[in-house]
Amino acid sequence: MPLPQRFLDELIARTDLVALAGRYVPLKKKGGSYWGCCPFHHEKTPSFHVEQDKQFFKCFGCGEGGNAVHFMMKIENLPYIDAVHKLADMAGMEMPEDEGDEKNRVRRQRLLALNTDAARYFYDTLSGPGGAEARAYLQKRGMTPQTIVRFGLGYADQSWDGLILAMRQKGYTDQELEAVRLGGRSKRGSLYCFFRDRIMFPIIDVRGDVVAFGGRILHGDGDGRKYINSPDTPVYSKSRTLYALNLAKKTKEKKFILCEGNIDVIALHQAGFDSAVASCGTALTSEQARLLKKYTDEAVICYDADAAGQKATEKAIDILKASGLAVQVLRLPPRRDEKGKIIYNADGTPAKVDPDDFIRLSGAEAFRTLLDKPPTDGQYRMSEIRRKYGELADDAQRIAYIKEAVQYIAGISSTVEREVYAHAAAKEAGVSPDSVLTEAKRLRESRRRRQEKQLEQEALQPERLRQPQAWELHYDDPASAAMEERVVTAVLGDGALLRCAKERLSPEWFSSPFLAKIYRMALERMEAGLEPDASFCMSQLEPDELRQFTRILSSPVRERTDEALLDEYIQKIEYRYQKRTAPPDDDALLRAAVQRKKG
Repeated sequence: MPLPQRFLDELIARTDLVALAGRYVPLKKKGGSYWGCCPFHHEKTPSFHVEQDKQFFKCFGCGEGGNAVHFMMKIENLPYIDAVHKLADMAGMEMPEDEGDEKNRVRRQRLLALNTDAARYFYDTLSGPGGAEARAYLQKRGMTPQTIVRFGLGYADQSWDGLILAMRQKGYTDQELEAVRLGGRSKRGSLYCFFRDRIMFPIIDVRGDVVAFGGRILHGDGDGRKYINSPDTPVYSKSRTLYALNLAKKTKEKKFILCEGNIDVIALHQAGFDSAVASCGTALTSEQARLLKKYTDEAVICYDADAAGQKATEKAIDILKASGLAVQVLRLPPRRDEKGKIIYNADGTPAKVDPDDFIRLSGAEAFRTLLDKPPTDGQYRMSEIRRKYGELADDAQRIAYIKEAVQYIAGISSTVEREVYAHAAAKEAGVSPDSVLTEAKRLRESRRRRQEKQLEQEALQPERLRQPQAWELHYDDPASAAMEERVVTAVLGDGALLRCAKERLSPEWFSSPFLAKIYRMALERMEAGLEPDASFCMSQLEPDELRQFTRILSSPVRERTDEALLDEYIQKIEYRYQKRTAPPDDDALLRAAVQRKKG
């Protein structure tokens, strides 16, 4: 039976390829990749690298490449299914069987029932005599009894085996407790409670099942971590789950609010903002963004205003926009004292305020006012650039500010947005808007010329250097194939560009059947609601196709592809397609080329 694609996707998503490869070969970070000597052939100079973000490996010496499954096949000399089995064991995943397999269905239901019973145990502990301090803490944080019930909050006491004994009495096995990480093994082999002395936050999926837990330390004398969360288990994938989405999906609000933490979400819901959700102990993932897209078209990022929060905001903007969501950023004002003066940390930075703090200090109406018209992602990024340069008191500051602003403005595909942000930057720096627009246009043209020059250089290379090594993948039209390579690398992992390409580019126009196959694969995965990332598409490629694909993905980094540049690639692919298929008519082709140049 073929393995379900969703199972393979989850397996690849759960496997950290850098950690996996690092078990076999020392890796050193260099730029955005990890490098080491290839484990598949003898070499002294490292040519093997792993892309952590895209989760694939490539050796420039022997040509091997692929995702985690391919690495395990090669490194352990295993057949495909055995490699999948081994990775599934490492990830704590059950191999799929026939859909009617009763054994797996029963096991999953028992694990979900165990989580539900554990949540009840934690809630009862919070409500009992041993939960007095935990209740006082929640009351101090402003949580009402109704909110505690609504979110199913609880308390894991300081006992090493209280939950374990209670669950054993209900008939659950130690293996089941370990499977959902409610229990762990000590060095001596005894089972202990994974969560101890923690306020417990059940994580409930959109179907209403308790799939995992988050825990906040109460007394601060545990293992040093303020928060701990369930790792991935057979019933839980943290990269594909959003905290409180089971409640937020019922909201009548158009905008969903994306927070950093569970308590922020709970505080917002209690204050009437019932569209708040949070990622579960991890940075926002593309899977979570696509899950959010099923319920809304607009997202408001409300992260902490500290350096870590700003960095997370930048990444979240790109992920959400790639999933087709309109993005706004709500930046909370810094904390102030009783006299209204800003409170600063020891390092001189303003003391941060998270949503929970803001609601308690300023009230729900003040938050509603901020939420009514938060800055767009573009306004946020422009304000972040502006913030770097203080009062713009001298020419050096103004020039530096305009240079960085122009770098961002030049990358915006919308003419209207470029003009709006150019006028705003010009006003801040005291220069004419025309000068900013002119500089942005010059930079866009410079980037485009670099792209054109690189294309020309590639076209001038001997054809044998641009051809795949496998004869079966030979490019009959290398000029078109160069554009096709750029299209597939641009659209994989960028949902917005893939949707644009779908409307403008037919797979039939591709000169390379191999590249057309990848493009079709991306379109099919998007239609099926699956992630069209490169590492996930690799599972369906033959060995020679895989080597060529990873070679393409490992090409030197070019300028980021925007919609305008994508359209240029598509125009050239269409032109080459017409040239290959239309009757010979040099004049017509020349007219088309001139018209395209004017456009």
